[in-house]
Amino acid sequence: MPELYLDHRGSGLELWPNVLRAGDRVHVAFRAARVVGAMSIPRYEVTVLDSRRRRVATLLLGSARPVSGVVCVEWDGRDDRGQFVPAGAYRLRVEGLRCSLRLERTLLVDH
Repeated sequence: MPELYLDHRGSGLELWPNVLRAGDRVHVAFRAARVVGAMSIPRYEVTVLDSRRRRVATLLLGSARPVSGVVCVEWDGRDDRGQFVPAGAYRLRVEGLRCSLRLERTLLVDH
């Protein structure tokens, strides 16, 4: 199995805007893990969690091809059933599958 590790340049998780309003999309960007010894593409799970840490939306589950070392996804404020989530604070979590990457940031939804 290829060895995965985080790039030494950092692995910051960036969200913009920080408050999701009706009709907006949140853009999510994070530095990709690098693969050593294989041509494999890193796999990630990017999810939105409610205040009780329950999953409300899955934004990415699987391979992501980074552009210039950065993976980008978007969220429109809908849960996995396609319904808009209620206003409040949510956690956006990025986890690397098969590596030790785990990043979290708080995101506010204000309809």
